[in-house]
Amino acid sequence: MSQLALIYARVSSERQATEGHGLDAQEHRCRAYAETKGYEIEKVFRDSFSGGGDFMNRPAMSGLLGHVDKFAHRSYVVLFDDLKRLARDTAFYLKLKDAFRVRGVRLESPNFVMDDSDEGSYVQQILVGAAELERKQNRRQVIQKQKARLERGYWSFCPPTGYRFEKHPEHGKLLVPISPDAELIKLALEGYASDKLYDQTAVRDFLRINNFRNGRTVHMSLVRRLLTEILYAGYIEYVGWEIARRKGYHQEMVSIEVFDRVQAKLTGKSYLISRKDYRLDFPLRGFALCEECGGALTAAFAKRKYPYYWCKRAGCSLKNKMILREEIEKRFDALLKEIKPRPEVLELSNKILLDVWNERVSKLEGYRTVLQGKLRIARSQIDGLSMRLARAQNEDLVGVYEDQLIRAKREERTLAERIDRLSERSGDFEEALKQMFAVLRNPAAVWAKPDITQKRSVLKLIFSAKLRYNPVSGFQTPEKSLIYGLFEQISAQKSQLVEVAEIESASESVYESESTTRSQR
Repeated sequence: MSQLALIYARVSSERQATEGHGLDAQEHRCRAYAETKGYEIEKVFRDSFSGGGDFMNRPAMSGLLGHVDKFAHRSYVVLFDDLKRLARDTAFYLKLKDAFRVRGVRLESPNFVMDDSDEGSYVQQILVGAAELERKQNRRQVIQKQKARLERGYWSFCPPTGYRFEKHPEHGKLLVPISPDAELIKLALEGYASDKLYDQTAVRDFLRINNFRNGRTVHMSLVRRLLTEILYAGYIEYVGWEIARRKGYHQEMVSIEVFDRVQAKLTGKSYLISRKDYRLDFPLRGFALCEECGGALTAAFAKRKYPYYWCKRAGCSLKNKMILREEIEKRFDALLKEIKPRPEVLELSNKILLDVWNERVSKLEGYRTVLQGKLRIARSQIDGLSMRLARAQNEDLVGVYEDQLIRAKREERTLAERIDRLSERSGDFEEALKQMFAVLRNPAAVWAKPDITQKRSVLKLIFSAKLRYNPVSGFQTPEKSLIYGLFEQISAQKSQLVEVAEIESASESVYESESTTRSQR
């Protein structure tokens, strides 16, 4: 029976794997070597991973060792093109050699004779040490070049969302905005800074409804990155390498003033309607805007007795023109009563949202079932490794099994935690939906309650932007929230269905009438 062989090939990155032919060339040389030796190739393992660090972090190397363990009764020789392909880290190379040795696996290369003598081991350590030095020098040079480019005002890492790199005759690789995502990011940042988009959830909903990134899912983590990325303001900064903020050469999406307002709002130094002086006495403070200049109306008691709202922005023709609290809040109450949705539309919307939620829960249940299957496999592996460990006599083999057992238990714990998180069903969703629709059914009634939290809920759920107020004509036409846009779509679709039903009913009546007439004749 011919000797079984496994081939291991490695390049340092995914880009080398997809754009180059290094893996194919390594495999070709190993196959040619195996043919001259009369070896039978059983399987090929290909990695696109760095040669530094723990070899078990490389998927293909981990898979190769797992394959050897799975068929422990077979005798294998592992073929590789060069020592650099096995490892470029002296400490981990020695551990990798031990991992093969305790499994009874030989190492062979078409370009190097694996001599296990003291002299041969010494030569191997020198070669791997040289490869490790080369790797570290390459890394240092790359970092130095990247740092120098950052200091000069050029971004040197992966482009953030909304940008791509283009070659420029003067600046080299330069960040360039991508349309339409760049325009949407600009609107999102400016909207959040001006409070037109109240919070991060509103930013997320804005991006989703405008088909950001061609409709790909917009998570809150992405929203947070967009709001905190200073590159969008045209500046470069990298705290990890002590690169202080400096003007970049790339085109900005928003001004630095807008960016700073966004950061102030994120860190709590700027407030919308949940500011410290937001009290039940003046629930519209910070929400009602001056019709003339667009500045937020402030409010207070004059002579500690008379409640007023007024504009205090310098240069505004309405500056310090007092507005009675009773007058502005009476008009706001009337506005709320006008935008009360129809009960049947609310009921249908509630049903649709519940159906969507239940469908999502069903998918999560399916995912949990998959994780539970993986957990059973992990626990089975733990049982098998525990039995092997109990029977093992060789100390080196004991160490290998202990390492595998630790990794298996770590995976078991991770899977169990993920299942627990999925099991914590957001059963509160139905309750939250119930509370939301309680506000939407009668916002004026909720607003009338002496509860500041309820009043804030009305402002967030009903309106998508602050309202301008004119002392003579009252509030401008409001921009309703996204949820109201959904209601209007549902209402329109329902009206169309009713019209179709009426037409069909009328057609049937005419048909029946004609049929009756014909039969009488």
